[in-house]
Amino acid sequence: MAIKDDKIIYIGSNEGINKYINENTKIIDANGNVILPGFIDSHTHPPGTALTDSFEVSLYGLNSIEEYQYTIREFIKNHKDIKAVYGRGWSLGIFKGEELSKGPKKEHLDEVSRDIPIILRAYDGHTVWLNSKAIEIFNIKAHTPCTSGGKIEINEETKELWGTLKESAGDLVDEYYYSEKEYMLAFELFQKKMHEYGITSILSISGLNWGMSPNAYKNLQKENKLKLRVSNSIMLWWDEDVIDQIDKIKRIRTKYNSNLFKTVTVKFLADGVVEGSTAYLLNPYEIDAGMGDNYYGEFLWNDNILEKGIKYSNENGFSIHVHSVGDGSTKRVLDIIENINLNEIDFRNTITHLQLVDKEDIKRFKKLKIIASTQPYWHLKAPKWWEDVDYKLLGDRARYEYPLKSFIKEGVMITSSSDHSVTPEPNPFYAIQAGVTRNLYNAESYGIDSIKDIDDERFLLNKEERISVMDMVKSFTINGAYAIFRENEVGSIEVGKYADFIIIDNDIFNINPTEIENTKVIMTCFNGKIVYKREKKII
Repeated sequence: MAIKDDKIIYIGSNEGINKYINENTKIIDANGNVILPGFIDSHTHPPGTALTDSFEVSLYGLNSIEEYQYTIREFIKNHKDIKAVYGRGWSLGIFKGEELSKGPKKEHLDEVSRDIPIILRAYDGHTVWLNSKAIEIFNIKAHTPCTSGGKIEINEETKELWGTLKESAGDLVDEYYYSEKEYMLAFELFQKKMHEYGITSILSISGLNWGMSPNAYKNLQKENKLKLRVSNSIMLWWDEDVIDQIDKIKRIRTKYNSNLFKTVTVKFLADGVVEGSTAYLLNPYEIDAGMGDNYYGEFLWNDNILEKGIKYSNENGFSIHVHSVGDGSTKRVLDIIENINLNEIDFRNTITHLQLVDKEDIKRFKKLKIIASTQPYWHLKAPKWWEDVDYKLLGDRARYEYPLKSFIKEGVMITSSSDHSVTPEPNPFYAIQAGVTRNLYNAESYGIDSIKDIDDERFLLNKEERISVMDMVKSFTINGAYAIFRENEVGSIEVGKYADFIIIDNDIFNINPTEIENTKVIMTCFNGKIVYKREKKII
């Protein structure tokens, strides 16, 4: 392969490449290692955990209430002048009983401090956990109004606030607002991690008023610090004028548009999440959800308004990216898209997450030209989670969650992504292994010996949904490129495309599938420049 400036200009034999070599040519020998296109994470929230790690208390990877409390105490001890503690990363999976359905009680945080407000978002961002001081400071009452889909949890015995705010109720607390400079600094750390994992392009999910701003990306590029190809997706709110929001995004698309940053899609949040009992289901939640025996979750949008928003988005050149976890939500979104009658035009519309999907609806994806954006990192029976959360809330439906091969069988294009920071370590090789085995990876992080048998039943989730290594690689490369309208630029190693590629230390196509997780990137090349080289590895 020969590269000039930022493009691939030749692919072929060693003999054929000689004419491209002169005294100024830098020659890199891959030593027989596998070369792949740079990976594309098709749904991520930069700067992800880098923001929490830099400026907040991080609870990612902790496994008990006591560890949460200790970490928060240490954070307070090391930040003596702090006025409020903000953090992220706690998991519902470590809680039991009523806390499994309502979320953790405020009393756990009161044990840490009754004087300093403590505001902690769950790892998935859908629930906020508060201590009593935070509830007091933000003047939250049981009757405080919140927008559709939001819920203030109440202790039914004492009638006091429980300590958690779900979905849009979390907007009742003020977030810590980071400066653009802080976002940019955190993004550089995020970008470094992406390069280490071989990721060279992303679909960045943000909002009109939250997350990485287009101006931050512009300034990073101006300072020659933007080393990722960023396709931008901006989320719409169901309780604000949908046309007005899309018009604002149109202006952003025009103002901020470069070879490295483009706004290509708008995001709709159709429902919540299973762990919050807010995903919208076709059949009721199990009684353990604590919502009675006839509770389905909630669909967040009025159907007519959602239809208007999707139609207006497509008419104005945006694809849509719809968060839909429950099978009821996905069916409803598909019904709305079908009703619009898109006249066979492929807008590259996408539905993401897809934890439960009705079998008949999987077939409709192909007909409606919908891309299935999956997160294979989650496609297994996760320790301390699947049995205590998914199975308790969904029952036997949990055994068939997260379809993957079913989409491919129906000819549906799939993309893979991390939804980082929901997945704290967005290592594509973890996802590739999970997609191929439907079994546990990185077992040591749970204190479990590595899985050697892909049919080990402890963590195996519906092996009928396994797919090939090649299909997983495509989902992280050319399929991802297609979804963000960059298939003529990246996603494969071809003459004329940008020189975004990686060299890896394992032949993932021919090793034991349970060893894919151990694969490391030796080198990442972006725009024809080396942006990452693994230490102690000679190239």
